[in-house]
Amino acid sequence: MKRLALLFSSIVVFTLFVPSIFVGEALDSDISGSSGFAVASEFVEMNATGYDVLVIVNSTIYEGVKASLEQYRRDLEDFGFEHVIFLNWSGNKPEDIREVLQRFYLNSTLAGALLVGDLPAVEYEMFSAWDYERFPMDLYYMDLDGDWGDSDGDGVLDMHFGKKIAPDIWVGRIKTSGLGEDEVSLVNQYFQKNHQYRNGSLTAPKRALLYIDDDWENLASMDSDSLGILYDNLTVVSDKATTTASDYRNRLGEGYEWVHVRSHGTWNRHSFEIPGGDGGLINAPEYAQIDPNTLFYQLFICHAARFTEPDYLAGEVVFKTSKGLASIGSTKLGGMQMFWTFYEALARGRTIGDAFKEWFVKWGEGKVTILDSYAGRKWFYGLTIIGDPTLRLRWLSEEEIADLQKREEQAIDDLPYVQDLIRQINASESNYHSLNSEYNNLQGSYSSLQETLRGVIIQLTDIRNLLYFFFLATIALLISNAYYANRKPKPIASDYG
Repeated sequence: MKRLALLFSSIVVFTLFVPSIFVGEALDSDISGSSGFAVASEFVEMNATGYDVLVIVNSTIYEGVKASLEQYRRDLEDFGFEHVIFLNWSGNKPEDIREVLQRFYLNSTLAGALLVGDLPAVEYEMFSAWDYERFPMDLYYMDLDGDWGDSDGDGVLDMHFGKKIAPDIWVGRIKTSGLGEDEVSLVNQYFQKNHQYRNGSLTAPKRALLYIDDDWENLASMDSDSLGILYDNLTVVSDKATTTASDYRNRLGEGYEWVHVRSHGTWNRHSFEIPGGDGGLINAPEYAQIDPNTLFYQLFICHAARFTEPDYLAGEVVFKTSKGLASIGSTKLGGMQMFWTFYEALARGRTIGDAFKEWFVKWGEGKVTILDSYAGRKWFYGLTIIGDPTLRLRWLSEEEIADLQKREEQAIDDLPYVQDLIRQINASESNYHSLNSEYNNLQGSYSSLQETLRGVIIQLTDIRNLLYFFFLATIALLISNAYYANRKPKPIASDYG
């Protein structure tokens, strides 16, 4: 009897308490798990601040591209650079590359460095209007007298400071691993194109395409005036109903020396919008299929130059097409703005590397007061040159440079364009804050719903436990009645006669 009572008590305790613990934990886990939302020669005296070029080549491909490197050395010496130094590199630490660059910079007139092959990149992290970002950044190799630090010790740089924060040299990358073909073959093909451009056998029509998708339509006139410093023959496409993937493909097929495009995207694709709908998508490998007669690309497309990813857009347009020589894009959100500074430098006969450096010194940190609200690090820290920074527009002569400088003086004034940019960016950030407010409200509503749901679950749990109690009490009474019924003495037959 004692054993039966003990068993009965254990069943009651286990049934009343253990199920509510297990069910409660499972439901809480489901709630917390769904509480969040998925929510980079003859004019050499004007071209370079230095006359030396350092070419660092990954040791895994060095022997395979050695002949191309020798041709490249001769091309640069013909162009006016005094020394072209090659380093066969097998290390994997970015700080070692930077130390070598610092030594060359301090002991020579170093113009810049070209990184060939799968060479290491430093990663940088920061919080901006777009929340947290982590990305590869070659500015680390360009600012050689600035200070860099890792405040939280996680192995990712997050500090850049010092008396002079600006590029001292330019840096470009020839990075072909991850593009779906043999790395050595793509590097050799690129240097062959580079040589052909320098000797005049690789050309493209002397005209430019400016393709501006919907969100930047109001900036088309600014970009047009900027690129118009270089090109009289300039096609501008900015109508919201016209800018589609199909139209863009067709125009690429027409051939332009320079293509300047603004659209949304990421490292392996970019997209277009039309009023009330989708304007289509361009995947990075499509450029090889289209094979545009285009030499240079300005890619205002988020992450387009993220060279650490496979099939990265800026690499596809340069290394997988028969004419591509250089592209400028970012390894993070953002892209180049205030383009007139860059194109004006090219119009003075500067190389792409020196024009990029001039632009970055002026705008990269957003130190001009009027730009504090939107320019600087959050827009520009991932900007990268993919291809050879020593290239320039070879059709430029002294007369054309003088003519372009006159045009630049008439066309470009920082203030009006900067003011227009501020209006555009403020409007975008206003939309961002509005969406963020809606998101916060939604989160608040969701939290309230969560609390209500938890209350309902508690009530249901209490009701369930109460039902368990009555059920078990009933069973207990039945067992008790049966037990006592069995204990009651049975009547003896003789008692009834």
